[in-house]
Amino acid sequence: MEEDSRDFYDNEEIGEAVKRFERMMKANQVDYFDVFEVEGIVDYFLDEGQMTMANQAIENGLKIHPSSITLQIKKAQLLLVDGKVEESLSIIRVAELIEESNSDIYLIKGSALIMQGFVDEAITAYEHAISHNYEEEDELLYNIGITLGQAGEIQKAITFLERAHTFNPKNEQVLYELAYYCDKDNQDDKSILYYNRYLDIDPFNPSVWYNLGITFNRIGQHDKAIEAYDFSITLNDEFEQALFNKANALSNNGQHEEAVECYLEYLKTDKDNDDAYCYLGECYLNLDRYNEALVNYRKAIRLNKNNANAWYGSSLIMWIENNLTESQSLIKKALKLDDTNPDYWLMYGKINHELDLFDQAESAFDMATSLDPDNRECWISYAEMQYDRGLLQQAIDILKKANQIIVDDSNINYRLTAFLLENNEERSATDYFEIALKADFNSYRDLFDYYPQAQQNESIKQLIKEYQSTNF
Repeated sequence: MEEDSRDFYDNEEIGEAVKRFERMMKANQVDYFDVFEVEGIVDYFLDEGQMTMANQAIENGLKIHPSSITLQIKKAQLLLVDGKVEESLSIIRVAELIEESNSDIYLIKGSALIMQGFVDEAITAYEHAISHNYEEEDELLYNIGITLGQAGEIQKAITFLERAHTFNPKNEQVLYELAYYCDKDNQDDKSILYYNRYLDIDPFNPSVWYNLGITFNRIGQHDKAIEAYDFSITLNDEFEQALFNKANALSNNGQHEEAVECYLEYLKTDKDNDDAYCYLGECYLNLDRYNEALVNYRKAIRLNKNNANAWYGSSLIMWIENNLTESQSLIKKALKLDDTNPDYWLMYGKINHELDLFDQAESAFDMATSLDPDNRECWISYAEMQYDRGLLQQAIDILKKANQIIVDDSNINYRLTAFLLENNEERSATDYFEIALKADFNSYRDLFDYYPQAQQNESIKQLIKEYQSTNF
């Protein structure tokens, strides 16, 4: 039944049927349409987004064919599109009793149940649809997967899409969505696999290369991301977002000079993108070209005064140049816009530390370590401030707490060793020093930078000798 309808819908006659229906509506007359024509007219208006006309077409069709299950199902579909889930289900349940082998009934039922949050029941309905389907199974499985994905059931969507792929490995739509949903589910290897399988079939799709670049960039394979973006740009030289993302990948890869050129190229076509100016400023900052960095941060702020990163970058430059008062003013603006960014709080803590505003600094470091407890710099900066204030025990306590969260971090443990030695806690100090040596022997001289007297400590020298023999 559905196949006949689709054949008719594909026929050029559908256009004439639509015109005839529109003329009928304008003239307020009554004309006859067979069931297949009604289906085609409804689908046409659905595709055009003209829900009112689609509803009028189905109501007119049901007046002519009141006992047509096909049109009842079509009405249920329209009700579902209109968000009238219960009304749709009411029709579907009746239709199910009459035509229990019609896969369309179970597809609509499944979608309605999804909208009500009954996912398991929906999947049962979908399985019934599959068992009664007599057409291309991969397309059916694909549509079910997409419906589940749009409902936020990502893993279930992947399951159905993988079944579709097994049924037809060459279905490009299936491969594209599989890669996309695997990416959303952080199944990076699978996402890359499916994107590459798509490209084996069609290597000239710039969007697929672009998406592949996003995945590579996110997992830190920046060289491959750059290569993917290059393919995307070659295939579509007007693909501005691919150029922007390539610049990001270059910057993430430490290729700041190349990233600068890429951002400048991008800004020729999108001159009002404040984020691009902000990222360009960051590249200049990494190249120690502070004046150019500040110029671009200010451009970003002029375009968007709510760009917190631009205020932060400007603050960072002022801090580097020892303009602490200005730096403090700028970081406050960043925090006013985003008080959940641990980097901003860390910066605020460092500035207040250098201004001897210890209470403000302590509060800032507390926020930074709370928001990002895995960031060693937050803990170390906090401990160093307390040490500078003469609060050696507090500095030790901070690093001990950090050590419980960031296990076996050599940077933390070398500093902790130094503080403990200064506090005459040699046994505890050597314990932490041994942890640091195991994690990163080659950095043991850092201890002497923090506490030069450690070079004369016999326990420390003995541990270095022991671990030196195992590292060479």
